[in-house]
Amino acid sequence: MTYFAIKLGAWLISGLAAFTLLWDANKKPEPKLEAGAQITTTLNSVVLVTVAPTTTVLKGCAQYVADAITAGWPADQSPMLARVMFRESRCNPLAFNSQDPGGSRGLMQINAVHETWLKDAGIITHLDDLFYPDVNLTAAVHLYRMVGWSAWASTHG
Repeated sequence: MTYFAIKLGAWLISGLAAFTLLWDANKKPEPKLEAGAQITTTLNSVVLVTVAPTTTVLKGCAQYVADAITAGWPADQSPMLARVMFRESRCNPLAFNSQDPGGSRGLMQINAVHETWLKDAGIITHLDDLFYPDVNLTAAVHLYRMVGWSAWASTHG
């Protein structure tokens, strides 16, 4: 399979993921609660930090999902990946949440608590490397392979 065919497939899958994300955007979740059950909601805020000007052109969510598939994300996880990426950073690779211990960075809001293993794995040399979309998506897929979507716990019901 050629690189072009892989990239084209990733674009098609990411387009489908974006369509699915937008299709379900106004749909209310169907609660499956029993009488007397308690609902707990976790709210996350994204606080942007001023970063020096860059020559990087920001892309849309669908394009970052395609990049994620190229970085090793399973294609069948595209719809969930698009939802998580949008919720965590609004698909902004420069997003920074200072409310998390040590701060969370980039598209998938990778938290500073993961710094040691990310360095040991050779994925980053400094936490600010997570502002690069390809590095952030690579770190996120490694985290996903270790613990699944539980790293982004409030994304699943």
